[in-house]
Amino acid sequence: MTEHADEYTPDILTVLQTLWGEGFLSPGGPEAVGAIVAGLDLRDQWVLDIGCALGGCDEVLARKYRARVMGLDIEAPLIERGRQRIAAAGLADRVDLSLYTPGPLPFPEAHFDVVFGKDSWIHIEDKRAFFAEVFRVLKPGGLLAASDWLCGWHPPSDDMRYFFKMEGLTYHMDTLENYAQILGDTGFADVEVLDTSPLYRTMGHDEYDRLRGPLAAYLTEQLGSEQHAYFVEDWRSLTVVLDKGELRTGRLRARKPG
Repeated sequence: MTEHADEYTPDILTVLQTLWGEGFLSPGGPEAVGAIVAGLDLRDQWVLDIGCALGGCDEVLARKYRARVMGLDIEAPLIERGRQRIAAAGLADRVDLSLYTPGPLPFPEAHFDVVFGKDSWIHIEDKRAFFAEVFRVLKPGGLLAASDWLCGWHPPSDDMRYFFKMEGLTYHMDTLENYAQILGDTGFADVEVLDTSPLYRTMGHDEYDRLRGPLAAYLTEQLGSEQHAYFVEDWRSLTVVLDKGELRTGRLRARKPG
């Protein structure tokens, strides 16, 4: 991961959780977690969640799917709040959230049954080095199951650069096709990728409408009118690149042979 200062400010956390549910910093909530792990038996499986943020996904993985989860994130405030959430949920015996310094994963080879990610690998610059580490820490036969934000092409258009500016986060986007290529080159088998962009395109417009309408009074109270207006413009810029097909979403699944 690329090292940078904490970027998920309290205002961003308020907006994202208001839109997507407490503990979730990306769309879809528990249902989106279920779509990523659909068909997998995770009971007592050792799952590594890379980019766990507030631990909302990990709570779902542990409570609904009975997995044992190790969550990693590079932002200390997210880990601190996530640990509080997990403890309050009574899941501290099944979920461990840990602060991670960007670089090699701090685990031995062949350690996890599943590596999971929910829309957080967008922040990782060197995808090949990252997936090599994922491959290393998976047990033979282990699975990668994830979703991520994607771009439609390189280089970014002026609309995409404006969206990046409004987001104010460090993004290193790649295409779904390049993800599939890298996974295959790394040694993964049974690589599957699914473009979910049409689904989120609809959701993104709905989020924009909610920010301007039903959620406006609440967010103005929480953030102030200027910040609320800023996030409305951020989501307007999001709908532009969604409609162009330049901002995309997708799911990934692959297996380490063995």
